[in-house]
Amino acid sequence: MDAQSFPCGQDVLARFPGARSYARDAERTTYLAERGGVRFLILVPHEEGAEITVLAFADERERAAHLTGRVQPA
Repeated sequence: MDAQSFPCGQDVLARFPGARSYARDAERTTYLAERGGVRFLILVPHEEGAEITVLAFADERERAAHLTGRVQPA
């Protein structure tokens, strides 16, 4: 898994056509996306000024394991 952070002002979701909402809680909205064969999670915080986090995974299995909590976040 690889993680990158971006300032909230950037339209990160526009870089991922077809991104879809996966989960929403009090802290953030999580989106699933794919691009160039890579699986992504995009974490968009609700708090103004917080950074957007984009997690890239080697495959769907690795992303699913992260989502279900079967692996420890890096």
